[in-house]
Amino acid sequence: MRLVNKQGHAINVGDIIHDFRDVPAVVLSWNEPRHSGSSGYVNVRSMDEHRMHSSCYVNVYNLEWSEL
Repeated sequence: MRLVNKQGHAINVGDIIHDFRDVPAVVLSWNEPRHSGSSGYVNVRSMDEHRMHSSCYVNVYNLEWSEL
């Protein structure tokens, strides 16, 4: 599986993505869904002065999974 945005463009480590509030973050890694009821996670670093790391559901960043 690969992580893509709503336009179908592949997401890569180091890409800048925006959450539903249009707040930018840098992609560090992701965790694919483990079963059909899971949505998986994207691990990001905020781009503000705090540079916090967080794990969020992929839909927080308007992302989805696509088969290769």
